[in-house]
Amino acid sequence: MSGQYYEEYDPPPGPPPGYAQQQQQQQQQQQQQQQQQQQQQYQYQGNQQANTAHPSAPPGFPSPPKQPAAPASQWNEHMFYSNGNGTPSFNSLMKEFFSKLDPQGTGYITPEAFSSFLDACHFRVDDNVWKRSHKGNMMFSADDMADFELKAALEGFYFDHKVVVRNPRAKQLPYGGMPLLSFVGFADFMSVEFCADIDQHLSGLNHALRYYSIWPEKGAIPRHVFLARCPPELQRRIDEASARCRGAAQTRLNAHRAQKELELQGQQNALDLIDGPRRYYYY
Repeated sequence: MSGQYYEEYDPPPGPPPGYAQQQQQQQQQQQQQQQQQQQQQYQYQGNQQANTAHPSAPPGFPSPPKQPAAPASQWNEHMFYSNGNGTPSFNSLMKEFFSKLDPQGTGYITPEAFSSFLDACHFRVDDNVWKRSHKGNMMFSADDMADFELKAALEGFYFDHKVVVRNPRAKQLPYGGMPLLSFVGFADFMSVEFCADIDQHLSGLNHALRYYSIWPEKGAIPRHVFLARCPPELQRRIDEASARCRGAAQTRLNAHRAQKELELQGQQNALDLIDGPRRYYYY
């Protein structure tokens, strides 16, 4: 009896031991290589967008867009020589300020204008002599007293100025008068202030640039165009001028005291002629 022939089927042999693990490891290695290639590509693209990666950017990703950079300062020339004298660049800047304070072109600025400039530079009140001394009394006005103190400071430092009478009809303060700064005196005054302590005044100077709209296209003045410290020549000048100011103040005080003593002695002599020596005045 014939019938269908059935061949016995033998299944193929299975993978050798550990084959599945090897395949899995190879796939993982391929994935890691692909990720590394992608990371390298991303890093290359990120480096094309910025010179350095942003510290907050995740590894393998381009850095975020950079903030717009502040405009570069165009102040390149130094403001002072090594001895503390102003350079042509400094004097040109002071000339611009002076023209704002002297709109009529008289060649001189009033104490009020000079004091307002120091305010724009954010000077402390104690360093603004005219403003600090603007207090009147029973005999003299606040303007006269402030003029008196500013004049004494200008004389002590030899800052170029001239003296005029503010109010001819008013009683004149001895050793007084209204001092008017010339450009030479103004530039000299500010060179002493800015060169002696620019770290205190730099932000105020830049504020004055904006306030008076002086060369806005040049940006803020950087610190490096000034001297690192006050030169010894300038410090000697400051010390000598301060000593002269103290000496002049003492001289004026002694002269005022002598004048009062003479006046009181004159009153006493007059009383002696009338009633005899009975009443005495002491200063």
